[in-house]
Amino acid sequence: MHGSGTSLIIARILLIVGLGVGLLRWRENVGHIGNPGFRVDAYPLGATHSWYHVFCEVCGDAAKMAVFVLLFFGSARWRTPVTWWIGLVLMLGYYAPFWIGEPFLSALSAPNTPAAIILIVMALFAGAALFAARPAFRSTEDVKS
Repeated sequence: MHGSGTSLIIARILLIVGLGVGLLRWRENVGHIGNPGFRVDAYPLGATHSWYHVFCEVCGDAAKMAVFVLLFFGSARWRTPVTWWIGLVLMLGYYAPFWIGEPFLSALSAPNTPAAIILIVMALFAGAALFAARPAFRSTEDVKS
């Protein structure tokens, strides 16, 4: 097996670990839907509108995870330099919000140390997966059907 094949296997393992750890966070978010502790009583559109936003986040997270799996495990024809950049943009959109708000508002940070560890691990593994897989994201002319 040549170098890009080995790096793709390593990348797939890293991705699965990152997404697997991320499912802990995803499960917590799903649990917020319908939980009376996650209502915003002062919100004029209704106290449960916050559940709608969590539901949107849960669905968006599932869609991003599905795209990552398709890029890493789908046809080699799908792995091009352009789709690598698409993967990077999606990963930044998925993982960066875990930290970018914190310097401006402490409420935009992980609620506790275990949550912070989960966020760090899931982002590090998935990010490492994308960079380890980069050799496999080559031009479509290099890919045999």
